[in-house]
Amino acid sequence: MPDPPPPEPLPTPISIPARGTAATLDIATWNLLYFGAANQGPTDEALQLARVRDVILGTDADLWGVQEVTSATAFNTLAANLPGYAGLLANDSTVTDGTDYYTGGELKVGLIYKTSALEVTGARVILGELNHEFAGRPPLEVRVRLSHGGAQHDAVVIVLHAKADEQVSSWERRAAAGIGLKEYVDSAWSETLVLIPGDWNDDVDESITSGRDTPYRALVDAAPRWVFPTAELSAARATSILGFEEMIDHILASDEAMAWYEEGSALVYRVDELIPDYRDTTSNHLPVLVRLRPTG
Repeated sequence: MPDPPPPEPLPTPISIPARGTAATLDIATWNLLYFGAANQGPTDEALQLARVRDVILGTDADLWGVQEVTSATAFNTLAANLPGYAGLLANDSTVTDGTDYYTGGELKVGLIYKTSALEVTGARVILGELNHEFAGRPPLEVRVRLSHGGAQHDAVVIVLHAKADEQVSSWERRAAAGIGLKEYVDSAWSETLVLIPGDWNDDVDESITSGRDTPYRALVDAAPRWVFPTAELSAARATSILGFEEMIDHILASDEAMAWYEEGSALVYRVDELIPDYRDTTSNHLPVLVRLRPTG
């Protein structure tokens, strides 16, 4: 059954204060909670689209890794309502192997980005051999050219959405996916600026699974080559999902990206305090951001 188009016009915008700046590259990850699904998540699809639009335009980040996009039609409508931005969804025809792993009604990952800051040079779905470990949604790898201050930098952005739930079997799948991801990026992108925004569905200090260590220990212990700048939010006892006490949305960065990281800039943006009935209208996840200051 084809996705019905969202009703027009979209609801009146809500003002969201900016967190991005012209002097920085601001990176965000955000789970959009069944975005575009008629029977799951927020019931008013046009209102959800409008509020997601408001957050992205208002926040003024340069790059968003997004998760739980159900409808490509809704995603394309969102992109059309974001002046200065473009979007790429995992099952787009330009994504190598995308349609092999993502179909129309499935939850998909994607990228939304400022066209002035980023050019996509190629995209593919990776780690298909770990499709089960990633709960049927292997990561989207996007090769990009970052533009900032008159300079250009080649980089890789990998958007992921890990297996959910607190069961030990889910923890084991997340751990296997984390090990596989580390082995892949160590091999494929050993000297490249890499950013990995995602809904990791677990924390990086201790697990949401009772009595378990973080399933991402292999990546946490790989510092300084791989660092979660958002781990400082875990240490501060912040949460990125309403109704829970853990950080499950994180951004992983290579040492090349961490060389640009503005210390202390990791942020859970509490847009739920700005949008009425946020959980029912927009998402149960909050945007998580980090700030980079490119040099050279």
